Amino acid sequence: SSVGGKTGVNHPLGKNTIGAFHQPAAVIMDMSLLDTLPPRELRAGMAEVIKHGVIADPALFARLEGDAPAILAMSRAALRLPVVRSCEIKAAVVAEDEREHGKRANLNYGHTFGHAIETVSGYSRFLHGEAVALGMCAAGELGRLLGMVDGAFTARQRACCEAFGLPVSWPEMPLDETLAAMKRDKKARAGTLKFIVPAGLGSVEQRTDITPEMAREALRVLL
Repeated sequence: SSVGGKTGVNHPLGKNTIGAFHQPAAVIMDMSLLDTLPPRELRAGMAEVIKHGVIADPALFARLEGDAPAILAMSRAALRLPVVRSCEIKAAVVAEDEREHGKRANLNYGHTFGHAIETVSGYSRFLHGEAVALGMCAAGELGRLLGMVDGAFTARQRACCEAFGLPVSWPEMPLDETLAAMKRDKKARAGTLKFIVPAGLGSVEQRTDITPEMAREALRVLL
């Protein structure tokens, strides 16, 4: 989140509906700061790294699959590439579309579902990255329902999240409340939601033709 300049606050009616863009003068990557994180926060942060692999870099995703134990053990050698590549991927997208009028929306993969999950859970049950992991599982299922990816993709994505100790289900999720929260998503325009849907490992598409019924069916994979 240090790259991109987007700031926001959590509001009971929705996440990131209030905020601003303010670019930093510089970003300093000090790997030793990771040692100050509780293990749960580190795992949550890895959800965004997994996301970058899914949307833009199959090689990064494969590296995460193989290096999960070493990363969770805080190996500097294992952590360096995921940290650097995540910043490179996000910086490249933001440089092209700072104010999220086009390609930057791809960075919201898993977030349309994830932000709604954070909202209905009162921003207390799940950390942001944990909600994003759940959102990616739902977005992957949406892609499968649309025929854009197959079951092997969704299983692989789910397994990668599990390898980092991230949640991949929420049996008690209130479906109706979650769908209602999604309608207030910041990407909604004139009542139409924009979903970021996987089109294969390393590729996503922005879709505005997803019906509430399709979104509900995708969310059911989390129950």
